[in-house]
Amino acid sequence: MIKEQFQATYNLLNKHIKDIDEEKASFQPAMVNNNIKWQLGHLILLNDFLVFETINGEKVLEQTAAKYFLWGTSPINFDGNEPSFDELKLLLNEQLDRIFNVLEKQLKKDRNEPIVLKDVDIVMENFNESIHFAIIHTNRHFGQIVLLKSMVNKLD
Repeated sequence: MIKEQFQATYNLLNKHIKDIDEEKASFQPAMVNNNIKWQLGHLILLNDFLVFETINGEKVLEQTAAKYFLWGTSPINFDGNEPSFDELKLLLNEQLDRIFNVLEKQLKKDRNEPIVLKDVDIVMENFNESIHFAIIHTNRHFGQIVLLKSMVNKLD
């Protein structure tokens, strides 16, 4: 069932972002802390961490994208070297393929280090827990993307 949840969410997300260009993705309404581009980059980065923990043997949160899309960052951290919105769209599709290729195996593994979310009292010691949390996390940020898209379109 978890595969179907990832598939449905990523399909819906792709449908909502297909007509968003770099300008709209980068626009940050005055009353919000980030933009569509940050939301998508954050979703991809955190799903890599929650589902894989490492990419090509390297810790996900120590890779370059973390400085742009990790918790506590915002578009003010963008310096022109972050991925473009089109690159993020490609990464989203590649990520779904990678998730599908390893999901069953990952669900049975322990994490190298537990993930502790103190503010919501959640501890994830294995990938089964963090992968299920990834669905919640993805849907939360998907909702933010839909809301931001609506705001940007109304301002257009």
